[in-house]
Amino acid sequence: MKFSNRGLPAVATALMLFIQPCIAQDNPIKLAQLNIPHVEFDLKVDGELNDAIWQQALDVPLNIVNSPWNNKPSPVSTIAKVVENGKFLYVAFIAQDPNPELIQGFLGDRDTRWGDDLVGFKLDTYNNRRLNYEFFVNPYGIQHDSIANEMTGDTDSAWDGIWESVGKITDTGYQVEIAIPYHILNFADNDDVKTWAMELIRLYPRDSRLRISHIELDRDDACWLCQIPEITGFKNAKASKNLMLTPTLVANKNENRAFYADNDGQNKVTDWDSENDFDAGLDLRWSINANTLLNVTINPDFSNVESDAGQLSVNKTFSLFYDEKRQFFVENSEYFSSNFDLVYTRNIADPEYGAKLTGTRGDHSYGAFHDE
Repeated sequence: MKFSNRGLPAVATALMLFIQPCIAQDNPIKLAQLNIPHVEFDLKVDGELNDAIWQQALDVPLNIVNSPWNNKPSPVSTIAKVVENGKFLYVAFIAQDPNPELIQGFLGDRDTRWGDDLVGFKLDTYNNRRLNYEFFVNPYGIQHDSIANEMTGDTDSAWDGIWESVGKITDTGYQVEIAIPYHILNFADNDDVKTWAMELIRLYPRDSRLRISHIELDRDDACWLCQIPEITGFKNAKASKNLMLTPTLVANKNENRAFYADNDGQNKVTDWDSENDFDAGLDLRWSINANTLLNVTINPDFSNVESDAGQLSVNKTFSLFYDEKRQFFVENSEYFSSNFDLVYTRNIADPEYGAKLTGTRGDHSYGAFHDE
C-alpha cells in the first residue's frame, strides 16, 4: 500500500488501523421520538400509494423551511409516510405543488439530478451522530444516495446501495415510494427495539431553493445531524449475513503479422501470430454480522469501473487527486476518513490481493486493511 504526498510518507506495505470515537452530543432542541409502525404486509413499489401497508404508516408533515429561511412555515404541503415490515424500511412522500408545471424533474444517471425537486431522508442507524445514510429521489424516481461524515463534513456519493424507488407526477404535485432493504444498512443486530435517528427532507427549487423538513434546526449549531430526532422500532429488523462471491475472468488476445522482402524487393505478409492471455480474480464480501464486514479481493479486476475525468497537471505544485470508484475501497470507506488525508487508496494501482475489515463496537468504530 502506498500513500501520496497528500498524507503519510510512502511505504511498501502497511496495515492501517483507525479507531474513531463517536461524538454523540446533547440535542439543544428536544424532540419527541417517532415510533415506526411494524406491519406484516409486503409492498409493490410502483408509486401509486394504494397498498394496504400505507394505511398503517406513520404520517409526518414536513412544514418547516430550515434554509435559506430560518425555521419558517413551508409554502407547500408535504406528507411523509414511514412504516417497516422487518425486511424493508418503507418511506413515501406526497409532495403537493400549487404549480405542478414548474416541477423540476428529469431522467438522468444516478446521483446526477441534485438540481431537481427531491424528497428523501437522512438515517443514522447507530444514533451516534457521526455518520448517516442519505437517500433522495426526484419526481421520476432517479436515486441519489451517499454516506455523510459529520466529523469531516465529507459526503461519499460513490457508495451505491441497492434499493427501490418509483416517482410519479400527479395533478397536484408528485409522489414517491422508497423501499430500503435492511441488508444494505449497518446497525446493531439484536432482538431489541432499536433507536435510530431520522430527518425527512424535501428540496423545493423555485425562486430560491428551499430545504423543507419536519423539524426545526438551530443554524448556529454546526452539527445538524446532532439535532435530528430519534425513531424507535425495528425490533424484527435483521441485518444480512450474506456471503457474496464475485469471480472475474479477463481474456486478452493479441495478433501480429510479420513482413519480409522477397528477391524482387516486394513486401509480402506472413501468417498471423497470435498470443492469448487469461487473467482470473475473485472478490469476497462477507457480512460477519451487522457490525462487522470483511472484504477480500484476489487479483482484482479494476477495469470495470468508470474512467476518470481528465485533469491538467501543467504548472501545478501539488499532486492530482482522483476520487475512488473501485468497490473494494469504496465500501465502508468512511471508516478510514478523518480531518487529515491519511489514506489515499488511488495510489494502490495493481495489487495481487487485499483484505479489509470494518466494524463498530460500542462507542467506537474500527477499520483495517492490508494489500500487497
